[in-house]
Amino acid sequence: MESWNQALFLMWNAGADAWPFTIFGARLLAEAAPVLAAGLLVLLWVRRPVLRMSLLEAFAVALLALGLAQAITHFWYHPRPFEIGLGHQWMAHAPEASFPSDHATLLFSLALPLLALPRARAWGVIFLGLALGTAWARVYLGVHFPFDMAGGLLTALVAFAPVRALAGRFQAWVFEPLIRLYLWLLEALHLPTAVFPRK
Repeated sequence: MESWNQALFLMWNAGADAWPFTIFGARLLAEAAPVLAAGLLVLLWVRRPVLRMSLLEAFAVALLALGLAQAITHFWYHPRPFEIGLGHQWMAHAPEASFPSDHATLLFSLALPLLALPRARAWGVIFLGLALGTAWARVYLGVHFPFDMAGGLLTALVAFAPVRALAGRFQAWVFEPLIRLYLWLLEALHLPTAVFPRK
């Protein structure tokens, strides 16, 4: 299995003759994708009230998945490619456990709940695109193995299953109170409905 992981990495990783513009684009995507995802979440929360329950579900999946990812890296250390002298490293990164990728875990976790609901599916596709693009970029730049990205997707799926199964309870006990608190804050701050729609 590890030999496949390394072989796939060497096929995917940018070589010494890589085009500088491609390296720049990959670095931009690898580093900026979580910020773009956070900005999009805030924009959707404010401007698409009908999606708020779905966004809270996505946030819950992401929290659980990242917690699982931290537990995995705590109990099992898998080195990054540059730690074993494999391939080319095109982006600075600390020598820390690589499996599963936190970036992939986060972005796949945000995509899955949105993909599961018809009214949010188009936005889920955008988050999925960010996840896949980030997975490509971080392997291309030499800071992750392909299996780290697959591990991120698997971790997101494991977290998604219980959150989806308990969605009704989360909605009644957690999500609806949070939305009521948000609406109360809007009223208390007298924020304009045109900018921050209530419904």
